[in-house]
Amino acid sequence: MKTSSALVAGVLAVCGSTAQAENIPVGAAPKGNATAVATRIIKYNFPDCQSVSGASRRSDGAIRATCDHIAYLLFTVFKADEGRLLEVAMNCEAAKKLTGTGC
Repeated sequence: MKTSSALVAGVLAVCGSTAQAENIPVGAAPKGNATAVATRIIKYNFPDCQSVSGASRRSDGAIRATCDHIAYLLFTVFKADEGRLLEVAMNCEAAKKLTGTGC
């Protein structure tokens, strides 16, 4: 499965370490149509993505979507030192490992 090393590094930079990453407070994906939001965030983080499908919003506000047969979890993380939310698209395997939240 494809994992963006820059994305993993970004999440780790927010958290400080892999151990802390397991306790990331994962926020809801941005509001809006799940497919449109998923397409925008996945294609920003994974430019080689050809086709986003099956986007659905979970009860916690995160979105699960598939691109080119790879399942992704989309969520936000607050980057306190910059005072902003990061929009994250992470493959489900990496999301479960780093955040404890699978798809």
